[in-house]
Amino acid sequence: MARIAIVDDSRLARVFAAGALRARGHEVIEVEPDSLFAVLKVLRDAPVDLLVMDLLMPECPGESLVRACREDAALQALPVLLLSAHRDDEALLRMQHHGISGFLLKPLDPATLVARVEEALAG
Repeated sequence: MARIAIVDDSRLARVFAAGALRARGHEVIEVEPDSLFAVLKVLRDAPVDLLVMDLLMPECPGESLVRACREDAALQALPVLLLSAHRDDEALLRMQHHGISGFLLKPLDPATLVARVEEALAG
């Protein structure tokens, strides 16, 4: 199965999403978003097939992380699935410009999360 990184400032959200994905056989890396640089280092050091990330994180804003991935040769093709508790259509349009693979509103439904992850992995 795939190797997936989950970046979310909510530990509960990370654990929930990781559990749903591990139940489907995926390998999951839970990443605490302490800083943009720390997250990028994890993604570079432990390559993944998909990044599932929160859009609104105080120490590592989602938009900044997506832009940084797209500017990094090692990460620019990495599929990204965004999560957020709030729908921000302007931010979504900006993120679609950066080639995100999808968007899900929290609270997450495990079956929907797994389905969207599998769609993103299929390309």
